[in-house]
Amino acid sequence: MNLIPKSKTKHLLMKKTKLPLPHVVLEDKKEVWILCTSAITAMGIGAMMDRHFPGYKGHIASREYFDELTQ
Repeated sequence: MNLIPKSKTKHLLMKKTKLPLPHVVLEDKKEVWILCTSAITAMGIGAMMDRHFPGYKGHIASREYFDELTQ
């Protein structure tokens, strides 16, 4: 599920594949905030960022911060 609030970003057409984790893209800062609860999955975020959002910085968001971003 992609959670990209329209007030935070424009529609992205960077890749045809989608990041398989809940995330919020902040285009103005070139950041992607990802909700991740698994340490093993967290270790692969760098590779996922290179594949799905090249040039963007990936961050792991806590549940509370992710909820703030999606409101």
